[in-house]
Order: sequence, then structure tokens, then C-alpha cells
Amino acid sequence: MKLLEILRSKWHLFKKLLRINPNTNSSTTNNSAPTKPKQYKKASLFPDGKANKAALSMVMRGVAEILSQKMNLPWKTEASNNTLSYEQVQSDKGKICYYITDNPETPQPDSLVEETALNVIDQFDPRACAIHLIYCALAANLDKPWEESFVINDKQLLEYTGLVKRRDLCKHEQLSILYELLRQPAQILARIIWPQQGKVGAFTVADLKIWDISVLRDYQTDKAGNTKLVGLKVIGKAGAWAKYFLNKSEYHYSTGVITKKTVQKLFSIGKQNVGAARMLVWLTFQVQPGTQDSVMGKTLMEIAYGADKVLMVEQDRQLRRQMADDFETDLKVVKDAGWHVELNQGTVWLKSENHTKRPIGYWNDLLNTTLRIQLPTDAQEYLALSRNQHTVNNIENLPKQPPAANVIREARKAKGWSREVFAQRMGKSISWVDAIETGHRKVSQKDLPKIFDELKL
Repeated sequence: MKLLEILRSKWHLFKKLLRINPNTNSSTTNNSAPTKPKQYKKASLFPDGKANKAALSMVMRGVAEILSQKMNLPWKTEASNNTLSYEQVQSDKGKICYYITDNPETPQPDSLVEETALNVIDQFDPRACAIHLIYCALAANLDKPWEESFVINDKQLLEYTGLVKRRDLCKHEQLSILYELLRQPAQILARIIWPQQGKVGAFTVADLKIWDISVLRDYQTDKAGNTKLVGLKVIGKAGAWAKYFLNKSEYHYSTGVITKKTVQKLFSIGKQNVGAARMLVWLTFQVQPGTQDSVMGKTLMEIAYGADKVLMVEQDRQLRRQMADDFETDLKVVKDAGWHVELNQGTVWLKSENHTKRPIGYWNDLLNTTLRIQLPTDAQEYLALSRNQHTVNNIENLPKQPPAANVIREARKAKGWSREVFAQRMGKSISWVDAIETGHRKVSQKDLPKIFDELKL
């Protein structure tokens, strides 16, 4: 009997344990409402679900250009060893030579010769640019990315890229797509030669690896004997370039902002809508925070379709009409990704939502139109939050007296800002800017932190 009582006692205890809700650590009864399905946790790279900082230096820009522009870039064959290279030079700032490899996992990958390299470049997928931007963000959020590694699992990657929304693909298919793209940014190598700039000494990066990426895969065999990919993990580290371009204490520190919406849009349209993908990549590196870039229509079309193709279609009316259609569609895709694009007054037909008939001479109008482009709202909000946090952290060290009127005016001009731009950044009117720059009004204690932060006084 004692044994039976013990067994009954253990059975009741076991049933109680079964009724415990693991999500709330509280017990429930059989009559309670069913628990809601667990919501997908937001990816850690975008903790607010919108934006984060990323390494957007020249080195990173070159990788993005190669993945998106491919053979539109001026590649050349080096006479010394017959390897294919793309040279990126920025006046007196330095030189970066890019190379291609097909064995990025090895410690010292080989640069490919012309024909083999061209075959690899032809296989590059614009969607790999989204993966590259993810790497850029992960590296920028490490203290010492040239020493520390970042780790991404398949759940995070599916969320970052938006593949988790693809119900038409099974997990094996989703992960197979990712695996092919995860390696591509690492197939681009670089040699960097940088001269002395001010107090920053000259340096040369002999380590060709830009990204050191290892992709670990998990497989399972189903009942039918088919082996399927069920998990991925990426272990990555930035190459030696990061010591010079992502070092907060020395050399250059170059970061920008990427938005989750841009990354997901780039990934979703990269294969079918190459022109729009190229625009998104170019704008991500081109448009600076706090500015409104003016871009000629011809420039943006050359980015999207290649300068040679734009020149070629000028001779054919039907091809011009087709490219104008593509450009109109691609601009809408860019706007859908959150970018602010405004056209000048002369391009009414392109601005209209009612398919306004194109006027005579529309092609020249399109080439010469000016597009004013700003960062997505998500990026601007992220920057504003970062600035406010920076202001709060440093408010105790700020001077108590407002800066002199002439100091404010000269600092504003040094930034290249008009009074209107400065007023917008301060959240004030132009008359307020006029008053403080002429000495007719002093900056209030409430506005002191923001004006010091904006003008870097």
C-alpha cells in the first residue's frame, strides 16, 4: 500500500509539472485558455527593428561595388602575374587594389588570373551586397573588429534578409540560398597603400583578406534518406583593414548607418531588379548623414545600368523608352526601401502617379534632371537618438556660457550648411538662426547641448 501511495503522489507531482508554462514560469489548469504562439524575437543586429551603424569606409564601398557592378568596373590585368585587379584611388588619400579569389577559407588565399577571375565575378549575386552590409554592421559594433569575431546563426540571417517571410521556400532551400551568398563577400581581397595624412602615419595592408568567414552547416537525413540543410552558423572577422578604418583611438574611424528595410529590400529584389539594387548599394555609401545629396539623372542611370548601356540606348528610340520605364520603376523601389527622393520641377511626367504622357525631349529631360536624396527616416531617427545620447553623456562637460555669435556663424559655414539647413537640424526657425548669429539673441541653456553637439564646438 505504501508503494501505491508513493506512486500516486509522484504521478500527481508529474501532472503538476506538465501544467507549468515554460514561458511564464507559472502553473495553469486544463480549463485555462491556450497560450499564444511565441513571437519571433527581433534580430539583435537591429534592436529597434529599424537601423544600426555599419562600417561604410572606402574599403567596404569597393566590395559593394564589385558585388553589384561586376564587369561594369574598369578591371585590368596586371602584367607581372596576370592577375585581374580593380584599382580604387581617391586623389591623395590612398590606393586600394581589389582582387578575386575562389578559396577564401584558406589563411592566404590566391588572387585569380584573368579568365578564372572573370568567371567568378560573373557568378556574383547582387543579393550578396545585403550580406556584405550585415557584415559591415556586425564589425562596426565590435570594440576591436580586427581581433574579435562576430557570430551569426541561421535564425538571425533569415530575419535580417527577410527570407523568413518566404513561405514558398522550405528551410533547406532558404539556407541553401544563404550558403551560396555568405561566401561571396569574402571572395574579394584587397591591398591597401595609404600615405601619411596629418598626424596619422602612412600604412600598408599586406593581408589581402577583407572578410575572414567560416560557414558551419548542420545536416539531417529524413526517412526517405535525403540529406537536408537544417542549420547554419557564420563565424566572421574583419581583416587587417579594420585596424585602420574602424579604430576609434587611432587612424581613421569611418562608419555610417544601414536600415533593416534597405537590407531586406536589397535582398528581395537583388536577383530580378539589378538596377534598383545597384542604386540602393550606391546610395548607402554615397549619401552622408545630415545632408541632402543632389544627383543628376544621368549619373544615377549609369550607376543602375552602366555608362556604356546608357550611351548605347541614346541611338535607339525603343531602347530609350524601355530604359525610361525601368528607371521609373527602379526609383519607386528605392522609395519603397524608405529613401527620400525628390525630383526637380521640370520632370512632371516622372513625378506623376497617373502615368502622364512623356513630352517631346523627355530623354534629355531625364538625363539632366536633378534628384535630391536623403537618408531613410529610420536612419535619421537612429542618428538623432545617437546624437541625443551623446549629448546626455557629455552634458556635464559643456561650457555654461553660450558661444559668441561670430563663433556660431563661422562654425556653421565650416560645416557647409545654409541657415535653413542649420535651422532644420536645430529644430528652429531661420529667424532664430539670424538672431543668434547677429548677437541679437543668446542661445538658451536648454539649447546649449544641441548646438555644441551639432557644430562640434
